[in-house]
Formats: sequence, C-alpha cells, structure tokens
Amino acid sequence: MRELSVLVGQGLDGDQLQQVLQENGGRRLYEVAHALLDDHADDRAEINDVKVTKVEFDEDCPTQVDIEFETSWRVYRGCEDRNTEGREYQQEPATYEADGRLVFLVSLARKHTDPC
Repeated sequence: MRELSVLVGQGLDGDQLQQVLQENGGRRLYEVAHALLDDHADDRAEINDVKVTKVEFDEDCPTQVDIEFETSWRVYRGCEDRNTEGREYQQEPATYEADGRLVFLVSLARKHTDPC
C-alpha cells in the first residue's frame, strides 16, 4: 500500500469538500482514481474526468471521510481493436488531516502489459 495525499484546504464541511474536489473536472482526484481503477490490467489508462457524487464524514471519527466518485477513463494500446474506455463508480475512505490534506491508502502501481 502507498499513501496519496490531496490538498483541499483546512476546516471544510462535506459540501465544501465536495465542491473543491469537483473543481476542474475532479483533477485533484486523478491520481487516486487512477490507482483504484479495476477494469484494466496496466497503468496506461488516462483519466478523462472524475465526478464526485458524495462526501460524507464519519460521525464517530470526524477525521474520516467517505468519498464516492465516478471515473471516466481510456486506454490507448496502439492497436485499434485493443483500445478501451469506460466508467467506474468508486468509493474510497480518506483521512482529513489538520493541515488540509486528504490522505488515501491505495495499492502499489500496476505494471505495463503488452496487449498487441
């Protein structure tokens, strides 16, 4: 596992956090979304956009945040019949640090595969 952090700012509530994460097509979450993709076996996917659909703080532990988002992606493999694209719905917990960062734990990067 590895940590990915996303700077969002301090003292935000759920609605404000969702608004910040949604800015610029969800660019702040691109690296997190890429690390979580399930529909392909290598790391060549390009993220088209990330739409944040829900941000919810844990009532029992206010530094824990559940974030739901939809990721649009595509993979160019150099073979016209092998290029793929898709959308994935993802939900990921994060820790909202006092310094204004969201910290996600994600798996290690995937290796390239040769589909052609």
